[in-house]
Amino acid sequence: MYENLIKAFEDIIKTDDVFHSFSFDLALNNIENSKNNLKFLIGVPGTGKSFLVKFYEKKYPETIVLQGTISKEELNEFLYSDRLIIIDEAQLLDINTIEYIRTLTDTKEYSFLLSMHSNEAKEILNKEHFKSRSIDVIELQLITKEEMIKYINSKLLQNNSNYLFLNKEFNIIYNYTNGNFRYIKKFVKTLFELFDFALKNNFSKYKKINSCLLTMTAIKLGLENE
Repeated sequence: MYENLIKAFEDIIKTDDVFHSFSFDLALNNIENSKNNLKFLIGVPGTGKSFLVKFYEKKYPETIVLQGTISKEELNEFLYSDRLIIIDEAQLLDINTIEYIRTLTDTKEYSFLLSMHSNEAKEILNKEHFKSRSIDVIELQLITKEEMIKYINSKLLQNNSNYLFLNKEFNIIYNYTNGNFRYIKKFVKTLFELFDFALKNNFSKYKKINSCLLTMTAIKLGLENE
């Protein structure tokens, strides 16, 4: 019954299906217009850093995108002075490789964007040899409740759904997910999975989405006590 909506809210990267939150557009604009050779894209897990990296790579195919598991020696194979080198999940880099990247950007010949979790980035940026450098820190923020409502409603419309959430249901979803984009997608996907199961099994208590289903979703995702 709701298989199309379950699929629509899957947590997978589709660069042709972009939700333009204010934070996303601002971060993209800051990356595009940055004059510094070393940039950090930071944010808590689930805010869309990897998606933004993939989107940027699609928009600018000459960009080199690497993963944080790369070693200093392997990195040397991808050094091009005329291209932005992005390292996603850069919190996985060892400190020697990060220091090596810093020295490369000091030459003004190479440009790097390190995408990583906020806490790890702040630890690195607090080190003395980073404090004295000109570095752009671009942070992806959690989305607002209004943006969440716009996102969910846009997905419902794209899939020709006649289901509409009430404002109180949106409030509950936002309270559980705190504006974390990944959590929002997982929450709505799981909610429709439970709702679909209830309808297919004729559970009369669940003819429509209610507070019980919302609570069950939160419990299933481990969000009830967060």
